[in-house]
Amino acid sequence: MVCAKGQDSNSVGLFVSICHEARRSVEMDNPRPFVGAALICEKVLVEKDDSITLVRIADRFQYDIVGVPQGVRPLIPIQGIVRLMSGPVTGEHIVKVVGENPGGGRRQLYQQALNFLGKDHTQNFIMNITLAAQDDGLHWFDILFDDELLSRIPLMIMPLSKQTPAEKNL
Repeated sequence: MVCAKGQDSNSVGLFVSICHEARRSVEMDNPRPFVGAALICEKVLVEKDDSITLVRIADRFQYDIVGVPQGVRPLIPIQGIVRLMSGPVTGEHIVKVVGENPGGGRRQLYQQALNFLGKDHTQNFIMNITLAAQDDGLHWFDILFDDELLSRIPLMIMPLSKQTPAEKNL
């Protein structure tokens, strides 16, 4: 390996192995698409050429209550993206997103019939979400494919901790 002056010459090897469990999931009676991405971010930009740019991917959002009247909680506008790759799946299937608050309350946020064409065909859907910061703690967004859990997206919502001016300067 040739390195520029001052560049680390340690190499890192990556070993990838396909196990029988992964192979079996592709050959199931009810095949499912592959999850290319499932995440929450500040903004999803769809470019003119249909490429996607994700801004500030996050699994934690903190809000500030300074200056907000007592008893009022701010709204948190966020976006999410779920990218499904057809793989062995063809035909029309129902994809849902179900939100779960820290108390265990669940609510369907999204449902759409999507047409999968198999192989490397990709379906993207962008979620526009406005969360009321009334339930601090861990929220989940379940991705369901024909009512079977495909993936989960965690999101922690919490107030900013109160810091003294000295702590802010650290």
